[in-house]
Amino acid sequence: MFDTCIKTILTDLNRHIKARTGLNEDQALYATYTDLASPAINNLYTNKVIMSVVDIVHQETTQSSNTYIQQGNNYIVKNLPINFYLYILFAAHFEAEHALEGLSYLARVIAFFNSKNYFTSKNTPDLTYPELDGISVSIINLDHEQKSSLWTCLKSTYMPSVVYKIGMIPIEDNAIWPTVPPINEIYNSLKQ
Repeated sequence: MFDTCIKTILTDLNRHIKARTGLNEDQALYATYTDLASPAINNLYTNKVIMSVVDIVHQETTQSSNTYIQQGNNYIVKNLPINFYLYILFAAHFEAEHALEGLSYLARVIAFFNSKNYFTSKNTPDLTYPELDGISVSIINLDHEQKSSLWTCLKSTYMPSVVYKIGMIPIEDNAIWPTVPPINEIYNSLKQ
């Protein structure tokens, strides 16, 4: 499900950028920062906006982890989905002579998410998963210390960037669950 959300958002973002610039080539690409450490691979991503997952966070809940669903006269016990947020980094990976162009593309990313901060199957044709009601997108403000820590963890030099929180993304297994018969009578063993 994570990969589907990332691909869908990346496709929609590139569609938006192409419509605004008239370019045919994708300007936003998905990569990990270990990919960028290799000079041969790094060249493929130069002068592009790099999209990368920098964190996956479980959404804590106080709700029970399973539910009972009636099927005929019986019930099935099903585990509820576990919900997650993805933290996505968009970074302008541009050579020095194209640095201002990189800022322009980063601004296009920000404008895109400002105009479309909730993805549904109605406003995003590629989002066709019934278990996914929608994906919200919100910008995350990092202070200088947090940015420094992030880029240190990525083992990369700083690039102009913005971080978005994307979610909630439910993860569940569509396994067949055991059937549980209903409770028809209650016996009290303490009754005299």
